[in-house]
Amino acid sequence: MNSTKQYLLRLKTQFEREGERHKLLGLIWLSPQQRYEILQEIMLPLAGKM
Repeated sequence: MNSTKQYLLRLKTQFEREGERHKLLGLIWLSPQQRYEILQEIMLPLAGKM
């Protein structure tokens, strides 16, 4: 699970550097923090089960 947290932190850093707005399906804009939180909610429970 530690490697999952490190991966998520690297993604968060990358998201914050992008600077562009990304729209989900072209309709909804997600901030870097929102994208990070969504991935964290999905990945951490799965990493704990492995």
